[in-house]
Amino acid sequence: MSKAKAVALWVLQVLLAGQFLLAAVPKLTSHPGIVERFRQWGYPDHFYMLVGAVEVLGALGLLIPRIAMYGAVALVTIMLGASMTHLVHQEFPRVAYTGALLLLLALVGYARRPAFLRRGRD
Repeated sequence: MSKAKAVALWVLQVLLAGQFLLAAVPKLTSHPGIVERFRQWGYPDHFYMLVGAVEVLGALGLLIPRIAMYGAVALVTIMLGASMTHLVHQEFPRVAYTGALLLLLALVGYARRPAFLRRGRD
């Protein structure tokens, strides 16, 4: 991988990690707005805590090259659920946003996949 690509990948990983760490804070602190949203979407009580915990773990994983792919996979899972939730509830601007995050996470996951998953040369 060229130096420019490596730097761009790191910048993307740091920005995504920051985004998910910030998104996790209101969930982990049971912010009333988050609690109400999850309730309106039909999720069980305290499900937002699980989502917030996965967001933190995934974000931290993005910052550790050896496990960045696994962090990306965890966050892709969260974003798939978020995208489906927003789609079902016709929150289309949020679908676009979560979809964009999903694509960026997939890019990071692919770029940081372990050697045993690589074919040929990169």
